[in-house]
Amino acid sequence: MKTQKSLFLLAILAILLSACNSGSVKVYDSVDAMVKEAKANSELIKVKGLKSVIDHDHDFIIVDCREADVYVEGHIPGSVNIPRGLLEFSSKISNRREAVYIYCNDSQKSVLAAESLVKLKYQTVKVVDGGWEKWIEAYPELSEEGTGGVSTEEVVKPAESGGCGGWF
Repeated sequence: MKTQKSLFLLAILAILLSACNSGSVKVYDSVDAMVKEAKANSELIKVKGLKSVIDHDHDFIIVDCREADVYVEGHIPGSVNIPRGLLEFSSKISNRREAVYIYCNDSQKSVLAAESLVKLKYQTVKVVDGGWEKWIEAYPELSEEGTGGVSTEEVVKPAESGGCGGWF
């Protein structure tokens, strides 16, 4: 009886330990390979398609995931600057039902950013194929410099006091 209990507990332990290691981590040979896979999994939109969205739709947000210093030099009017490294933590986008169109200079950062948004359960995420380079080539008159009236800085939330994260 004790042997059966011991074997049963050992089997349960083995199952639990194997479940802890069941998540596989994808390893890439290069950044190019990672970007290529992300692009294959991304939904792309041509710049003409984005222009049509801008002209006709109302519920969407355009995210420029380049760094702020590049954004102020020129960007798609109405876009919001959220650098790729801050995207997952940004409070600038929060409605997961709102369509998100995301771009960078040439689509490499934006496909990785789109992959993150999909993992965060944003329902409609599309990458502007060719990014800013294709946009400015097709619509040089439709560009904006500066911050576009929108702060490029994140809103800093005041630290909460008390609890585990407060000062001792």
